[in-house]
Amino acid sequence: MILTRPLVTGAAGFIGYHLCQYLNSIQEVEQIIAVDLKDSKNILSLRKFEKVMVVESDMNYESVSQLLSLEASSVFALAALNGTSRFYKEPFKVLESSTIPTLALLSKLDSSIPVLYSSSSEVYASNLTLGIGSIPSSEEVPLTISDVHNPRWSYAAAKIHGEMAIVSSSVEHDRPTSIVRYHNVYGPKMGTDHFIPDFVSRALKGEFVIQNPDHSRSFMHVHDAVRGTVKAILSSNTQTPTFHLGTMQEITIREAAYRILELMGLKGIEIKEIDGPKGSVLRRVPSIEKAKKQLGWHPEVGFDEGVKDYLASLRG
Repeated sequence: MILTRPLVTGAAGFIGYHLCQYLNSIQEVEQIIAVDLKDSKNILSLRKFEKVMVVESDMNYESVSQLLSLEASSVFALAALNGTSRFYKEPFKVLESSTIPTLALLSKLDSSIPVLYSSSSEVYASNLTLGIGSIPSSEEVPLTISDVHNPRWSYAAAKIHGEMAIVSSSVEHDRPTSIVRYHNVYGPKMGTDHFIPDFVSRALKGEFVIQNPDHSRSFMHVHDAVRGTVKAILSSNTQTPTFHLGTMQEITIREAAYRILELMGLKGIEIKEIDGPKGSVLRRVPSIEKAKKQLGWHPEVGFDEGVKDYLASLRG
């Protein structure tokens, strides 16, 4: 019943698009209500899926009312404005775009409808800097902002706000909810404002530069992200279970860059290494034991396989 008529906000975004594609393949799904701005990059591609009904909306307090008549059976709240450069250049827009749609929808949505909120590892990314973090990081990790004057934390602040909004809605209205925190998701149809697509884009132009080479990440392919997301909404309840979705395969930016070049068939290249902007995160590795035990989920796509898939998507 939960998946009969799901509503996906931010549906034309990177993860939203792949989530709709995945939902379209599930038998019990009858129709997918895909909501996003009319000029979103994947809006035309969404219309090609048999079960998708596209609704163009900016999802403010006035326009969100139109969604209530569509009789959604559940909501995947993915609407947000992501991208590291945007955190620095458009911090207010990041905050606004990542908070208003969720608040507007929760304020008018029937309390019986389950809501999954897509959060991010950014909500606790400053912990190691503050000396309170641990690796791997579990769902019980404190959520922090190390410097409110650094716009780099605009997205993190928006996601912390969103998590609190979801929990508060559950407490006040007995709404079944759940939260997933994504960790460095990548894959086809991803914008270039993230490490893997940005590095590949530059390498194709003959530019071989990386920032913070000794920093590390654990990258997750979007295929695994959407599988975990669907499993998480099926576990929604009034206690708002939170799940870290990612891999525990830690890799430095340097190692990732050279492995990408090898997969691109580019060998013997020397990569220039430079410092990144203030606030860059030293390490990021989630504990995914909770998702494994409670959702029966685990990542299936390894780093090399995932990068190959991304490179293949660029060739059409």
